[in-house]
Amino acid sequence: MTGSSALMAIGHILMCYTLFFSFHANKAFGYGATVVESNKSHAPPSCSGTTTGLRVVHKYGPCSPSGLKKTSAVASQILVQDKLRVRAMNSRLHNRRTIGLEGEGTTDTYLQNDLPGAGNFLVSVGFGTPLQSFNLALDTGSYVTWVQCEPCTESPCPQQQNASLYYPSFSSTYSNAPCSPWCNYTQTYMDESKSGGVFVLDTVSIGQDYQIPEFIFLCAVPDKETGDFGEADGILGLGLASSRDEFATYSLATQTANLFGRVFCHCLPSSSNSGYVYFGEKAREQCPFSGTYTRLLRNPASGANYYFVNLIAITLGQKKVEVPSGILSSPGTIIDSGTVITHLPSSVYSELSQEFDRLMSEFPLANPSDDGVLKACYNLVDQDNLAIPEMVLHFENLDVNLDQTAVTWKGNDDMSQVCFAFAAKENEGDVTIIGNHQQQKLNMLFNIPDQRLEVGPVMMNKRQ
Repeated sequence: MTGSSALMAIGHILMCYTLFFSFHANKAFGYGATVVESNKSHAPPSCSGTTTGLRVVHKYGPCSPSGLKKTSAVASQILVQDKLRVRAMNSRLHNRRTIGLEGEGTTDTYLQNDLPGAGNFLVSVGFGTPLQSFNLALDTGSYVTWVQCEPCTESPCPQQQNASLYYPSFSSTYSNAPCSPWCNYTQTYMDESKSGGVFVLDTVSIGQDYQIPEFIFLCAVPDKETGDFGEADGILGLGLASSRDEFATYSLATQTANLFGRVFCHCLPSSSNSGYVYFGEKAREQCPFSGTYTRLLRNPASGANYYFVNLIAITLGQKKVEVPSGILSSPGTIIDSGTVITHLPSSVYSELSQEFDRLMSEFPLANPSDDGVLKACYNLVDQDNLAIPEMVLHFENLDVNLDQTAVTWKGNDDMSQVCFAFAAKENEGDVTIIGNHQQQKLNMLFNIPDQRLEVGPVMMNKRQ
């Protein structure tokens, strides 16, 4: 390993290394508070890439390929997109058809990736020969991988290629997918965006280690009227597919089962750093098993496309709130990297938000988020060395101590609107969702064959 490679690797180790003492199964925690990052802090971001695996960046952080920043307007837009995604997921789980905001219509058809959502976490994936890289949203809630493209089937391809589009005819390894006559697909989303196109087959490059020949993915033609999906050129679907799904054999997990063994791990970063995704044996090496895990549950009644877990309770500061046991069987709790905010049963959210309000009562109130999702908000301008209460998610056989950045949501950069980063479910029958904002800086290994979600420390001597 060269000196520069070692320094790049160390940057990733430090981001998740503090988790070593954050995860213990069935052991007591010293609950208290952590010091919130000061609004005057200007620590430089850690944006170096991994030497293996995929680098994960936040779409609105300094590590983003476009360098966009999360303004108050952007934060509001993220929450609106997140609300639509949550509604779409619950509509699919309960076979409901209306998922739009107030006064909007319904959707016609469903693929497994119900709504792209905010697509906050991006990875760079290569397609075709010669290789062309695209920024895809990382999504454990959908199983089909797709990229925006220009098939040029009815008109000649342009002389000048668009760097954000995949052109099948320009790739020497492209061919039609063996799915005729069902290769064509079109879906209209409730935010008026569309993904439609045709399934194709080509070489896909996952990080620097793996080239997957003859990988089947959706070549999605961007809608000329509604535009594209922002900074994401498509979706890398890491979700599950059941045998009854029409395109189940096209999931990444199924297509790479012999290569990766249906095992992957990720560490989602805060907006100021970069994280990673590893697959197969690399996942086991870089996210080693610590001896603590929670089961990945089967929930055929609610759908088999999501990673279900048993959430037992949540602790905020000194207060522990039990999650009613009846919620486990129907509809359950899922872990989802595509949803931003964690959505809880109203009774659980009510107790936790009241406790958050009590602990923050000495600070001035701020307006709730514009979309009404986040209600417990405070103005923390010029509040240096502020203590934010610690938070623990208690799963079956596994306690997860959340990072401080996962407890609150900043509506803007000046900390004039800092909200409790949890929401109540709109309907009690809706699924409980652990969103990506609460997964920041956590080493999470999804072991599908053994049906378990493992959490362990980062081992410095194994990081490459």
